[in-house]
Amino acid sequence: MVLLDETVVVVALDPMARGLDLTASAMHRVVLIYALSLASLVPVGGMATRRFGLLPVFRSGVVLFAVASGCCGLAPASGLAELLILTARAAQGAGAALMLPVATTVITDVYEEQQRGRALATYAGVAQVFFVFGPLVGALLTQFFGWRSVFLINVPLGGAVLWALAEARLRGRAPGEPVRVLQPVLLAVALVVLVSALYQSGIWGFDARTVPALAVGVLLLAVSVRVVLRATRPVLDLRLLRNHTYAAAVAVTFLVQAAQFPVLVHGAVYLRQALQLTVLGAGVSLLPFVCALAVGTFVSGYLLEYFQSVRVPVVWGLAAATLGTAGWAAALPSGAYLWQIPGMIVAGLGMGMPIPALSAEMMSAVRVSERADASVLRQTLRQLGGAFGLAGAGALVLAANDQASNAAGTIKASATLHGFVFASITLATTFTLAATTLPRKRTHTTHTMRRPRNNHNT
Repeated sequence: MVLLDETVVVVALDPMARGLDLTASAMHRVVLIYALSLASLVPVGGMATRRFGLLPVFRSGVVLFAVASGCCGLAPASGLAELLILTARAAQGAGAALMLPVATTVITDVYEEQQRGRALATYAGVAQVFFVFGPLVGALLTQFFGWRSVFLINVPLGGAVLWALAEARLRGRAPGEPVRVLQPVLLAVALVVLVSALYQSGIWGFDARTVPALAVGVLLLAVSVRVVLRATRPVLDLRLLRNHTYAAAVAVTFLVQAAQFPVLVHGAVYLRQALQLTVLGAGVSLLPFVCALAVGTFVSGYLLEYFQSVRVPVVWGLAAATLGTAGWAAALPSGAYLWQIPGMIVAGLGMGMPIPALSAEMMSAVRVSERADASVLRQTLRQLGGAFGLAGAGALVLAANDQASNAAGTIKASATLHGFVFASITLATTFTLAATTLPRKRTHTTHTMRRPRNNHNT
């Protein structure tokens, strides 16, 4: 539900924009505000689980997510449409932020050490598949039931999740830690200001508003990081980044998401608007990319197990992703769909390989007692990667798009190319980072305590 909703609206953006009279920047914000809300509030989800327990927080997240989805689907086509849809999307992100930390923690708890790596890789892979198949699901729902159905479908899905949770008979833990307000508020405000300023730079240009807004965002982020580091019980355990292997894996994950998200969003909009395909046609036309991404996702875990090195799926994958995205970008100006297919396939295969392997590597690189905090930090930075990537690429696309197209909610093919160039450069940078920082052999850091033998004959 959570990752599907990041991308299920991608193909529905154009009919949604026409139905609610949204501009091109508002279209971007419908996707961006969900990712930003999710990323900035994941630490709150982690804190809430330590205060109230895993299951109560998870159930609350499911209910909030389903209710907010219903509000998105019922948004009226009026002058307040943009405000209402963006507010409901932010609430969706908040509900998702309550669910994500619980999911990884439960999987970590219920599997034994020797099975945990494969279980986490499988979990990340399945989640990734829903993330990438979102445009196709959105296309099918929009084509046959209208764009509102991509949100309304979450209402019965939320009920099904609550039923499945009751059947699983999981145990919730509630240590009763105090709720901290200052840290998450500072972090959320800093991230919203910084990402918004980055995105708005595409509309404002580098004028008297842009530089001060970016400077304020950076300053607020620095202050919030300092407050978190000095806290006795931080809402985000940034000290985990002192672990070189974990820090490298988190950084690569951040950058992969920063490239993948813009490609998925702008690729879908390009097929719909520049090639003037139907909603279903745009979803089907993304299948080479989506299917290749799914294959790369599932191949990742097997490559990790076979070679016992995270570098194989990550570095090989990033090399393919860089070449594929650059090839796809080179074919965009021609407007010929067939020429784009090879780049789609190579890019999708490459982008699918790093995330599952990195997820398993990160959780293996930290102590057992640190895994809950490591999961929250990983999820936060991964979602932030998507938000920053979409904001950066979106700023370039809006800057290259003319004002008339922006006002009409249309993105020209020449402007879309800038988003793909941004993704290609980001992937090339990520390849260099991964090749120079990731360990050559798989990390196994358990640090579990063995019970002493109770020898009554001694």
